[in-house]
Amino acid sequence: MPAKKNKKAASETRSFLKGVIRQIKGSRKPVTILFTDVEGSTSYWDRHGDIKGRLMIDQHNRVVFPVIRNYKGRIIKTIGDAVMASFRDPENAMKAAIAIQQGLEQKRKEDRSFRMHVRIGVHTGQAIVERSDVYGDAVNVAARIESRGKGGDILVSHGTASQLNKVAYHLKKKGSFSFKGKKNPLTVYQCNWHDSAKFVDTVQFTSFLPFATQQKVELLMHTAVTIGLLYFLYIKYLRYVVADSERLLFLTLDPATLLNIHPVAPVVLILAVALAIQFFGGIHTIPGWIVRLVKGGFGFSIGFAVVYLLTMTFSGSLEQEVSRVISRSDHLFVEVVSNNTAVYARPDSDADVLRHTSSGNLLLLADVKHIKGITWNKVFVGGSRYGWVERVLPPRIGVPEKRLTLAYKYYFRYQDLYALIGGLIGFLWGYLNFRVRPF
Repeated sequence: MPAKKNKKAASETRSFLKGVIRQIKGSRKPVTILFTDVEGSTSYWDRHGDIKGRLMIDQHNRVVFPVIRNYKGRIIKTIGDAVMASFRDPENAMKAAIAIQQGLEQKRKEDRSFRMHVRIGVHTGQAIVERSDVYGDAVNVAARIESRGKGGDILVSHGTASQLNKVAYHLKKKGSFSFKGKKNPLTVYQCNWHDSAKFVDTVQFTSFLPFATQQKVELLMHTAVTIGLLYFLYIKYLRYVVADSERLLFLTLDPATLLNIHPVAPVVLILAVALAIQFFGGIHTIPGWIVRLVKGGFGFSIGFAVVYLLTMTFSGSLEQEVSRVISRSDHLFVEVVSNNTAVYARPDSDADVLRHTSSGNLLLLADVKHIKGITWNKVFVGGSRYGWVERVLPPRIGVPEKRLTLAYKYYFRYQDLYALIGGLIGFLWGYLNFRVRPF
């Protein structure tokens, strides 16, 4: 019995290993590996300490990372002051290597205190390319080649040089070297990048921030909360301000479109979040001011919600204080509370229907008429046109009375003011609480 179990276990193990082997074989593909390493970094950390050492690495990464991404490379990992990147195209890897040296030289000229020199090794070969890492001999050879150089060098293997125009990239044979773990010597070329074209000119060096998966999720959450609050502020405040201002109304070709945006706002909100997901998912860096604004918006949302809920909770004991009116609208508003409510050309249900409007739409009240027990609201519907809408649909046989619209003035109270002040304090907290994360 134990023998049968052992055979079954051995069979399952072989089957499992075969599956792994097939997966590994399917991941093997040609790739160009680029390694960078800062010359003299160990002694720099020893002399200047951890903080300045980490700042030095941050400066290195702010040059190297944008270059690699500009030339369609993928940053595989960083190990201290070393960066490993992969490229599908050897030419892009070569251009990136040259642009890195040109970018560092440019920074040394702009800032005399910046004295960093980097050595770079490039090799093309077969490797196991997985989602988050690259394995294989190509990685080891690229690392060995990089270690042969000194600050300012770009060393290239024969495997990469054979796929490039050696004259165009100013490649000269440096010699053949024996590397640890390799049976045969490998030919290495050196790039005279000072004579190369300015590949760094196409790279955008900005104060962009690293944008990893964790930050993407965090920023997306903050963005969704901010968009939701903006929608709430529009429904509770802004639409009344716009509707109440004749100047703002006349600035639009069809004011009714502006006033009636409410029903489509949830759709717009969903689309905005979907676009944000797509946008954040496809980028690796982001300007700091965007993060500040989003964090400020999130802080505004928290501050506004806390104060608003507190005033609502204690409105009984603070009713006189929080319910006092600061200002009121100049016009009366008609809010539609029933979907597919008809707006007629005349105060008559047999008149022509100008449009049907949905629940939540806001219209300006121009006049009121009472005809045969029915109250009609005259409302502004766009341009110079007006229509008529019923307040209450009278009961009919088998159909109960139905409320179609509400007419009211808009009041801005101390409760709203306190909530907005709380939101502004929250915005400042979120905006100022932002911290730049090192590369």
